[in-house]
Amino acid sequence: MSYVSLYRKYRSQNFDEIVGQPVIVQTLKNAIEHNRLAHAYLFSGPRGTGKTSTARILAKALNCQAGPTVKPCGKCPNCEKIRTGHAPDVIEIDAASNRGIDEIRELRERVRYAPLEGRYKVYIIDEVHMLTQEAFNALLKTLEEPPARTIFVLATTESQKVPLTIASRCQRLDFARLKLPEIVAQLKKIAASEGFTADDKALDLIARSAEGAMRDAISLLDQLISFSGKKIAYDNVVTLLGTADEELLFGFGGAVASGDIKTALELIRKGLEEGRSLPQVARDLVLHFRNLLHLKVGSGEALELTADYLKRLEAQAQKFSFERLKEVLGALGRAELDMKWHPHARLVLEVAMIELLGTIGHQNIRPSGSEDQKTRISGPPKKIEPVAAKPEAPKPVAVSSNGDLSFDKVKEHWPAILENMRKKSIYGYVSLHEGEPVGVSEQGKLLIGFRKGYSFHKERMEEAKNKQAFEESIREVLGKPVPIECVISEGIVKAPSLSADTVAEFFGGKVVS
Repeated sequence: MSYVSLYRKYRSQNFDEIVGQPVIVQTLKNAIEHNRLAHAYLFSGPRGTGKTSTARILAKALNCQAGPTVKPCGKCPNCEKIRTGHAPDVIEIDAASNRGIDEIRELRERVRYAPLEGRYKVYIIDEVHMLTQEAFNALLKTLEEPPARTIFVLATTESQKVPLTIASRCQRLDFARLKLPEIVAQLKKIAASEGFTADDKALDLIARSAEGAMRDAISLLDQLISFSGKKIAYDNVVTLLGTADEELLFGFGGAVASGDIKTALELIRKGLEEGRSLPQVARDLVLHFRNLLHLKVGSGEALELTADYLKRLEAQAQKFSFERLKEVLGALGRAELDMKWHPHARLVLEVAMIELLGTIGHQNIRPSGSEDQKTRISGPPKKIEPVAAKPEAPKPVAVSSNGDLSFDKVKEHWPAILENMRKKSIYGYVSLHEGEPVGVSEQGKLLIGFRKGYSFHKERMEEAKNKQAFEESIREVLGKPVPIECVISEGIVKAPSLSADTVAEFFGGKVVS
């Protein structure tokens, strides 16, 4: 193949090219210079932060014909073979696909032989946490006392899954997520080398989308070159990612600050028409209001954003109270979670906005009409109260006659029980939204009914963890323990959070899906 992906083409080839890991680079350089090499290293950190590349550079530094050296030449046969993956003394093992005891036994047999061409044999085991327990046990003795001139480098993104018996025999080096300016600087360097241009705002969005992973940022840049050619604009990145652009986010922020439901719904429609992914828009909104919350509490230095973007955020943060921002984040977080399960993601986000903006004490809905009409409707603020639609009556359920549990009391305190459940188990909370209390059995159990086709939510609520959390929620609200039983009930019609008339009012007289 004549074309090489950018993340492969610009992979670090020496210690000086490693971006964002100065502590690790200095540690390895000193170990080489002072002959204090550990027999095993554990490289731990998020994906795309340079773990495997650093392991290969370490192998080069040890086996370069001019070495051991902290500055491998990269041109001698040993360096060239390590770079291309053909060095017989540098063995890379993917533990995700070679995770069994047989593969480790083969490694134990091969490790006894001396290096063929270089000074050291270097075993790089990627995603080492994927090995089975039996494979870890087989590796343990070899890792503890490897033959001379043999070094192990274990790389993992989930260090907590590596047994302590293994980790304690390694020198652990933790790779950090790369900072935004570091990623942007590297992207600019690649752009200059490849001969194309990219807007600063575009590079900033690429870097933020990568979430600290250099490889992800370079891969996205590669994709954008294919998409937009030699000039990458901010709009190209937004279109490709399907994210909410800057203006959409600040538009939502302004609508929430002023209670303008009509504008909020219009922005959702606009985002959908422009091809935005609504679940992604919900995630972007959560991040936007998180940024506002950081600025509100004075921890803006924790945000890796450009100066201009921070200035706009600071101005918008002044429009919110701390409590209001917490409320908005809670509502958007629940909507983001519900969108994963609901077949109509748009409706979930729209209703969440209506409920959220209906609680701030005023609305800026402006129907068409005369100025006199507008004056009359701008009187005392109107608060939207969730109104349950009247469901079809469920099938009769036997109710205990001993008076131990009042079904009416359960119905009265149901919203408080749900809110208490949300704090204990978010997944159980989501499942309960698809059910409702339908009665009390002869045995005194509270019956939670689910519609046909919603057995998934019923089964989730029957899991011991969720069931226990729910019964605790009921006990804390009602003041006494109440056992529950989940049932499928044909008569249940799940009521929406708002009445159809209330929802229709904000859609110009009709409800859209």
